[in-house]
Amino acid sequence: MEALIGGKRISSESKISVRNPATMETVDTVPLLSREQVKEAIESAWTALDALNSLLIAKRSRLLLQVSQLIRENLQELAITMTRETGRPIKSSKGEIERTAQIFELASSEVRRVFEGKYIPLQEYEFPAGNERRMALITREPIGVVGAITPFNFPAASFAHKVAPSLAVGNSVVFKPSSLTPLTQLKLGELVSRVFPPGAINVVTGDSSMIGDEFVTNPKVSVITFTGSASVGLGLASRAIREGKRVIMELGGSDAMIVLEDADLKRAVKSALLGRYDFAGQFCNATKRVIVRKEIEDKFSALLREEVSKLRIGDPLDENTDLSPLISGEARERMKLFLDDAVSKGGEIIYKGEVQERGNYFPPVILRLRPFSDLKVLKEEVFGPILPIVSVDSDDEAVDVANSTEYGLDASIFTKDFGRALRIASRLKVGTVVINDTTRLRWDNLPFGGTKKSGIGRESVLDTMLEMTETKLIVYSD
Repeated sequence: MEALIGGKRISSESKISVRNPATMETVDTVPLLSREQVKEAIESAWTALDALNSLLIAKRSRLLLQVSQLIRENLQELAITMTRETGRPIKSSKGEIERTAQIFELASSEVRRVFEGKYIPLQEYEFPAGNERRMALITREPIGVVGAITPFNFPAASFAHKVAPSLAVGNSVVFKPSSLTPLTQLKLGELVSRVFPPGAINVVTGDSSMIGDEFVTNPKVSVITFTGSASVGLGLASRAIREGKRVIMELGGSDAMIVLEDADLKRAVKSALLGRYDFAGQFCNATKRVIVRKEIEDKFSALLREEVSKLRIGDPLDENTDLSPLISGEARERMKLFLDDAVSKGGEIIYKGEVQERGNYFPPVILRLRPFSDLKVLKEEVFGPILPIVSVDSDDEAVDVANSTEYGLDASIFTKDFGRALRIASRLKVGTVVINDTTRLRWDNLPFGGTKKSGIGRESVLDTMLEMTETKLIVYSD
């Protein structure tokens, strides 16, 4: 496939191969663009701002609905493309494509709220003198060109969360997908370009460091929105802020699931299964640690082992497949290092499944660990199907263990006592707490993001539009 700049397909002599992680076969290639071509994309986005903002807000709203319709018309093709490049089970890919269409619909409806503005009679204020002759308006305006960077795991939804709000408020976009999974986003970019003015959406492929650097240093980029690892995102943000750019960072997580002794264990096990093993655990808000009261540890572990053993591992294009491969051989090697580190430091493997040798599959694993152990699986973000279980003696200890990482994205609590859950939730240093359900939940128009190294700002369709507009105060004196 080719990149998209100014409404035209752009290629290059050098190519990046996109491989199917389930078979290791090459699915397609994309261009390894030069820096000059990336600059051309930014210039194209800059030039498109006039045409984009000449459209009435109501017109942009209707165009977003047209994009949503195009996505649904191409749902099957987009889902197959996503599964082939990510290894994500096809039933999950179909769900994400439908969700992507809905995000464009949300942006279409919410853009009216962003531009409502406020009228303020300044005679309410005694200072400065003369306010009886003044009035004020608070308005919002588009901020300019948005540089967007996403990881491999949510190619369609991540595209929608960054592109739909941007276009809704009148910002053009230069979009950089992961080199591991660019195909779905290139196809989505092409659908958007059928509807919006040339240059409103540009999709560039190539070296991540070079493109990120161009976003930071190019004065025509006003906002950088990034989803990915904390180390890369925070480095990018610090440089961008020094250049006066706005940043939105949705970074990593080490989400804890707390299971108290009065919990519905079958429900908790079901949530842990989805939270850790969906897409082989390759989500920022995957359940990465289970913290369980000692009184029920054995029963919870036994039920979890039984359910994990039922996971069906196979071809992601098969509707019956539950557990997918990891995105790359490097990702599989990292899981081996996590597991070896845990075992070498006293961790106990209480379940380990079997997987096929072909492809980047890694077996589902359950570990029993001591609280506050100096283990990588308890401290770092684990993007794979390894689930550590830590038992604790008290609610206070559960909170301390949950808060013991540098991340603070999501957490969940399982208990029948709502008041107890609220007390614990208030002490967890995270962006979202889910009671009696999985951490793997996200509502597209509610704030999503985290504390500590899990992010800067919050994403939702509405929140993102507010972040991507400038507030302006206009005062009139007669």
